Amino acid sequence: MHTIFAEEFGTVGGEPGARFVIEGDEAAHAVRVKRVGVGEVVRVLNGAGLVGLARVEEARKGSVVLILDEVSRAERVMPVLHVWSATPKGGRLDRMIDALAQVGAASWTALETARGVVDPRETKLERIERLAAEASKQSGRAWRLECLGKGTLERALRRDASDVAVVLADGGGEPYRRSGCREIRLLIGPEGGWTDGERAMAIEAGATVSRFGAHVMRVETAAVVGAGCVLAIEQG
Repeated sequence: MHTIFAEEFGTVGGEPGARFVIEGDEAAHAVRVKRVGVGEVVRVLNGAGLVGLARVEEARKGSVVLILDEVSRAERVMPVLHVWSATPKGGRLDRMIDALAQVGAASWTALETARGVVDPRETKLERIERLAAEASKQSGRAWRLECLGKGTLERALRRDASDVAVVLADGGGEPYRRSGCREIRLLIGPEGGWTDGERAMAIEAGATVSRFGAHVMRVETAAVVGAGCVLAIEQG
């Protein structure tokens, strides 16, 4: 069964029999690449928890008309994992975002660090947001991976609730242990590592310092391995 990602799906009221139209690149991809045809049943996601089954009424290059048969709301993957990382260079960022969507991270934020070498421009962040949407669709996620722009370490360490855990990934930490928190913020530093000041700031703020392997990893590897370990341990 083919999957179509459509924010428009969230505006039709969720009633069986509702008719709505998908246009633009998503419609073109569905018709030209996936060969979606009239009468076919497709899975529709809006990226914010709605999951629907719909029949294709019309299928043209510029638009696909759907009739909703069923609709449900999926719960978020728990815990909600927010990854804040230094930005890797070039295509490595693309691969990291694609992998984080597959692993199940809820969001990614470009973390500003003292030794970071890449400061992503707004145009790059917009492109990454589109990539995250595509990766989320390919992964069949009811809740898409969100790209939340740029943020400082000070903001990453700030906690507004007691059930939020902040984890600083560092080779000098202890192996990760289950926190039981509903929300986890995983901080991944640059390949030059955290400065002594950054590490001290995190510890003073109450962050847990954890390691996720025996060797030094590139940013994109550390982010995906760390996210996978956190979710597996917390869910297990």
